[in-house]
Amino acid sequence: MEAVTTAPEIVARERELNSLYIITVIVILVIVTATFGALIFAFWWRSQNDYLWNHLQIPSLLWLTTAILIGSSVMLERARTSMKTGNQPVYFRDVQWTTALGVLFLLGQGAAWLQVMRSNVALTNDKHHWFILIFSGMHAVHILAGLGALGYLLYRAREVVSGPRYQMTTRAYTNALTIFWHYLGFVWIVLFALLLTWRR
Repeated sequence: MEAVTTAPEIVARERELNSLYIITVIVILVIVTATFGALIFAFWWRSQNDYLWNHLQIPSLLWLTTAILIGSSVMLERARTSMKTGNQPVYFRDVQWTTALGVLFLLGQGAAWLQVMRSNVALTNDKHHWFILIFSGMHAVHILAGLGALGYLLYRAREVVSGPRYQMTTRAYTNALTIFWHYLGFVWIVLFALLLTWRR
């Protein structure tokens, strides 16, 4: 006969899952921070040398993609709140919106890439424009990882959530993924601000 899980055991298990997932996310974010920290240092170092630096022309599309990424972060936060209150249909819808906006962000970044690549002046006379490609490209790789995690979340939540174990696992996973997704949004805002303001 299957043992009955009591409410205190479920609460304790959920705390363990939350801790495990959040520690995993923190390790990943340390790696992400180190990667982008190295890129930002290279960007800063080049900017200190006038002979290496030219005027940066930022594709206007990056403003729109930034707004889209912020919107996706807001939707995921709403989804997390809905999961906590047990409103599974709203949770599932908000995760769908988060994923769709994440895909739209990537498409917009790709279009901005094309704008830069089609600018012969930018690529031949202004090597600094490569930082637009490097920043957005590296960030896109991490967004793809986040979209993979969102896809798994959609798979888990495609049906009405049932059972305390299912709910606690989904809540813990959602909490960890939300931290990761918010952090990616923060990283992009920092990178975009650097491109916009640093010795343009």
